[in-house]
Amino acid sequence: MSSPTETSGRTENGRAARAVRFASTARLLSYLAGAIGIGAFLLFLFQAGLFSALMPKEKLSVPVIENPDSISARTSTVTGLDRENQPYEVTAKRGRQDAVKPNIVYLEDIEAVFRKPGGKVYNVTSASGVYDDKAKDVNLEGQVVISEATTFTARMEKAYVQIETKAMTSDVPVTVDMVGGGTIAANGMQITDDGTKILFLNGVKARFGAETGKGDQTP
Repeated sequence: MSSPTETSGRTENGRAARAVRFASTARLLSYLAGAIGIGAFLLFLFQAGLFSALMPKEKLSVPVIENPDSISARTSTVTGLDRENQPYEVTAKRGRQDAVKPNIVYLEDIEAVFRKPGGKVYNVTSASGVYDDKAKDVNLEGQVVISEATTFTARMEKAYVQIETKAMTSDVPVTVDMVGGGTIAANGMQITDDGTKILFLNGVKARFGAETGKGDQTP
C-alpha cells in the first residue's frame, strides 16, 4: 500500500512532465507561426516585385549612333519645277538631314532626272551628294554619270548641279562617250543655258570615228 507521500510525489512529477510537454508544444507552435509569418512576408515582397528590383540588372549595350547631329531616312526624294517650269526629280536610296542646318541633306545612291522644254531628258547618277534646299543645288561625288540619250554620256568623280537652271559644272577629269561614236577627254566640263551648251575645259582630247593609229586629236 502506497503512502500519501508517494502518491503526492507521483502527482507532482506528472504535472511537471505535462508542463514541460506544454512548453515544448507552445514553443514549436510559436516557431511554426513565425515561419508562416516570414513566408507570407516573403511572398508579399516577391509579388510586389521587390526581389526583381534588387536583382543585379544585365547591362544594356548602348547602340553606336553614326552622325548624331543628323536625321536619317531610308529614302529621300526632292521634286519641283525649274525656271523653265520643267519638272525635276532627285531621288536617293538613303538621306540624312543635318540637325544643325536642316536645309542640308546628305544623299547616297542618287538618281536625278532633269527635263528641257524641247523634251530632252538628262539623267544624273552618283554614289553620294549634298543637297542644299535653300540654294537648290547639289554637290555630287563618286561615280558621277551625266547622260542625254541622244547626245552623250559623261563620267567623272565630282560635279556641281544648279537644279533650277540645269547648269552642271565639273573641275575634275571627265570622259565623254558621244552617241554615234567618238570620245572626249578633258579636265573639266560646263553645261549651261538650261543644258543647251556644253563646254569642255583644260587639255581637251577628242577622238572621232575609227582609230587611225595617229594618236588623238587635240583641238
